[in-house]
Amino acid sequence: MNDTIKATCVAASLALAFALIGCQPPATEDPGTSAESELVATNGLTMINGLTMTNGLSGNGLSGNGLSGNGLLAQALVVNPLATTGLTSSTYLMNSAAGRSTLAYLIRCALPANHSITKTDSTGASYTFAGGIGLTPEWETGTCNGDCQRWNSACLLAHVNTAGIHVPIWIVGQNTNLGWGQSATYPNQEGTFFGNIFTTNEAGHTDAYYCEGPGFDKTVVDGRLGSTQVGAPYRDTFAGGYCNYNGCLASDITTNGVPDGYKVCTMGDGAMTTWNQLVTVWRDNKSYNSSGTVVAGKTADSATVGYDFETSTNSWTSTNATLSSSADKSQTASKSLKVVYSGGAGTVSLASPATLSLAAGTRARIYVALDWNQSITSITTWVKKSDGTTTSNTDDISRHYRGSWNAFSITVPSSKTGTQVGINFATSGAFTAYVDAVSW
Repeated sequence: MNDTIKATCVAASLALAFALIGCQPPATEDPGTSAESELVATNGLTMINGLTMTNGLSGNGLSGNGLSGNGLLAQALVVNPLATTGLTSSTYLMNSAAGRSTLAYLIRCALPANHSITKTDSTGASYTFAGGIGLTPEWETGTCNGDCQRWNSACLLAHVNTAGIHVPIWIVGQNTNLGWGQSATYPNQEGTFFGNIFTTNEAGHTDAYYCEGPGFDKTVVDGRLGSTQVGAPYRDTFAGGYCNYNGCLASDITTNGVPDGYKVCTMGDGAMTTWNQLVTVWRDNKSYNSSGTVVAGKTADSATVGYDFETSTNSWTSTNATLSSSADKSQTASKSLKVVYSGGAGTVSLASPATLSLAAGTRARIYVALDWNQSITSITTWVKKSDGTTTSNTDDISRHYRGSWNAFSITVPSSKTGTQVGINFATSGAFTAYVDAVSW
């Protein structure tokens, strides 16, 4: 299994109200040079243990003209080798900035590093598209069959960011040129992507699917993809919840006991289809500005961090566990609240100071990393209201990842003000957990 992990960045264009921040395209562009490929070359590939990328593919290249209707098959890419007749000056994707951006990502997904394709558009301008990951190297001189189409589709979908920004991501999958593995720098599982964007299904739609990972509060993937936009081709047909309890099969490879991703998911809006070519994305829980600098005090979904436990316990309390500020694990900064419980079966309760003023409808998020043992059975997130009553939400722990970060949330009810938030652990015995990035 190839553990190679690479890092890149490419331009995006659309803007969404849901804002994540990242890198920008080059300030200038020579007439015969591809802006998309220049970004590829500039950001290069970092060989580490896994695959770090930067997503940012504009949805315009896919949901606009690239994928609506007949998918990418209409561009004659599938039936022809990329190096010869697959890309011509008359190919639609060659003759628009959005199309060339899509091609830049597509060829980076398909071809290995040190391979590139140079083509001209209808005006004679030359563009070079660099390889990077090499999921389907055979496409350079041969045709792209079903597996080839599905691998490139999954990879391309994993890079879409219709917010017009670039977010560092760690991608893994059961492809020998991608491989499994995790990175402490990208501790939150965001989602898994799969489908076939080269064709349309029996319902007349493009198979562009995803399911969500437990590392973020809901809608993080939705916001990045722009899946709620009118006409967007991206769909998560699971009624609710994450990949791991909707029938997706986890990878056989694990890191510290945590599956690295998924190898099989079944989803479809026409006939249900079992997909075996999947790309799973892991991310950090940080926000970035237009220069690629981390925005302090913000999570990936632009929520404001109220408690980060960087210098202390931030006056959080527990009646039966020991709390401390710890550098063992972290989310938005470098430390978290370490929770150590050494007792028997019962409930361990953590509470913030009762000095908050959260407006009705505010969604409070609490990120929790669990240890490997099986003692915790459920987690309840709660908010105390100004009238002294409490609203809570309980999650069965089987729906989350042990040994990894998980997102939990609670919403302040209408016509109420939240004065305190907290989290309860139902346990059969001793455990260690970490809490961080309490935000809203």
